[in-house]
Amino acid sequence: MSQNILITGSSGFLGLKLCSILSKSSHKITALDIRQPEEKFENINYEISSINEYLVNNVGKMKEFNLIIHTASILPFKSNKDELIETNVLTTLNLVKHISNLQNTFLIYISSSGVYGKPSKIPITKNTKFNPLDLYAQTKITSEDNIKKYLAKDSFAIIRPRTILGNNRKGIFEIFFKLIKYNIPIPLPNSGVQKIQFVEVKDLARLIIHIGENKTSGEWPAGAPEPDSLINHLNSLGEKIDKKITTFNVNPKLFYFLGVLLIKLRIINFTKWHFGSFPYDFYFDSKWKPVEFEYQSSCEETFLKSAQTFFSNKF
Repeated sequence: MSQNILITGSSGFLGLKLCSILSKSSHKITALDIRQPEEKFENINYEISSINEYLVNNVGKMKEFNLIIHTASILPFKSNKDELIETNVLTTLNLVKHISNLQNTFLIYISSSGVYGKPSKIPITKNTKFNPLDLYAQTKITSEDNIKKYLAKDSFAIIRPRTILGNNRKGIFEIFFKLIKYNIPIPLPNSGVQKIQFVEVKDLARLIIHIGENKTSGEWPAGAPEPDSLINHLNSLGEKIDKKITTFNVNPKLFYFLGVLLIKLRIINFTKWHFGSFPYDFYFDSKWKPVEFEYQSSCEETFLKSAQTFFSNKF
């Protein structure tokens, strides 16, 4: 059945992928962002506006949307504390309040796996408690709480993705890829034996669309199958590019201290959570996913796809 869909944050990495896929569907799409997208797709209505301004100027129009995919968010390295709270908490709350009395509107909120901080038990399940390590994760928890407070249980879904990778999106691994390129040994906390999980951006978009089309309410993780150790992923990359990758062990506490220092000096664009959780196992229970949804890319395939954009001449 064709739906009328609003995508917030449509010019972001995930938003662009959603627009790319949905532009080929029978759905009516409105893409909302404060900046122009790098690429525009046919059959999409683009609105350049903040969410708050759009809500003021389109009060009557909101009831026309069957599905709202709320990807809009701001990261701590691109904002100060007040901006982080304004965008991630207050703007989301404003959106939620605007749709709280609508009968046929389903909301999908893109949260973060950062809400779990450094999990004490693996795999992460429905019963794993939140343990935020930074303000960004706390803003996501606050917005999740607001959604649960104002919306009926069957009218929303919350998705918590693992590290999102894909073409031109390398995340924290861009640092590693640069070290590999210049033959510099990579510092690995716990020697890289920790099992980590990613999600390929196309798979995440497919999951969101699957949930939206089926109105599958609830709280859902997003993580590719077959999580493996970091050292195994690097070894697979080394075989792919025909290069010996050298690593050395570093204490997790030292890794975290250096990471936070680089963040404070604004040398790298990451959060405390990246360095606080990275040394440890972090993956979801593979059975925790919507019925009839399957990921197309494994963790290794996702990792190598991300690396391919950096080592394109080697693949």
